[in-house]
Amino acid sequence: MRILAVFFAAMLVVLSGCTNVAGDAIRVIESGKGDASELLISIQSFLEKNGYQCTTEAAVERVRCEKELRDLYIHQTRAVLEIIEDTDEGSEFLVLATRWDEGLIPGELISSEFHNPDVVAMCDDLVERALGECRIKSLD
Repeated sequence: MRILAVFFAAMLVVLSGCTNVAGDAIRVIESGKGDASELLISIQSFLEKNGYQCTTEAAVERVRCEKELRDLYIHQTRAVLEIIEDTDEGSEFLVLATRWDEGLIPGELISSEFHNPDVVAMCDDLVERALGECRIKSLD
């Protein structure tokens, strides 16, 4: 009976699942010519072409996009990008990129580092079209 109780407790731990979040460096977009809504529409369009599903909040200058990176029966991974107006700086936007891992794979087996190549490509696209320029935000 004791072995059965230990086995049952172990199965609860295994089947309970894990959620792990890793983040990329915070970036700042300094908008070039044009208004903020044009910049956000351009960003949203670029990300949707690259497989993201985006939503916007009209009251606040904000775009949130998600993309499935892995969808296995026991584990799902998605990239989340949030572009938020930096109200302290006026014409700047913050880019927050995270990776969400959910499922039965323990966090010890998942890398805590995350670098989203789509953010780099988005920033290159903004520079190419003279809509804005990205830089990594210093944490001072």
